[in-house]
Amino acid sequence: MWHAAAEEAWVALERKEFGDFFDEAKPRLVGQAYLFTGNIQDAQDAAQEALFRAWRDWDRVARLEDPHAWVRRVMHNLLVSRWRRARTRRVRSGAWRPNDGNPTDVGHLDVITALGHLPVNQQRAIVLRTIVGLSAAEVAAELGTSEGTVRVWLARGRARLAAELHLHLDRSGEGSAHETER
Repeated sequence: MWHAAAEEAWVALERKEFGDFFDEAKPRLVGQAYLFTGNIQDAQDAAQEALFRAWRDWDRVARLEDPHAWVRRVMHNLLVSRWRRARTRRVRSGAWRPNDGNPTDVGHLDVITALGHLPVNQQRAIVLRTIVGLSAAEVAAELGTSEGTVRVWLARGRARLAAELHLHLDRSGEGSAHETER
């Protein structure tokens, strides 16, 4: 009798923990995926799949030092796999176009297009540092590299984004609102 009640209480606690995790993680995951895909439906699908996998393995994921990092990595892997499959299909059919998708805002399209021109490591570093708000050390830990390498990726990625978006960079590497003359 006690065993069944304890198990029931444990399941209820796990559901609440995952529910809290889900509520916190989903909007951020969708936003991050949108930056990579440029398509809100694809972003929602990838976030949902990553969160489903977290739920499915919640007893293990919950014990990780950073479950959010785990679900971001899963989502990124899903996006890369989907992108590769879709690109292969489009290339084979002759219908491939960069940045296929239908973003709702032209400004977002510019940023997404510019991000799409960066190497994947620079994309991930910029999204994790700028959008997610991780420190350079946390980005390094998540990407399995040194903090110095992350700083190089960030500097190069920001410079390339600025060039793509025709922005001036101040000395800190942050973009200003002034556009260059064309």
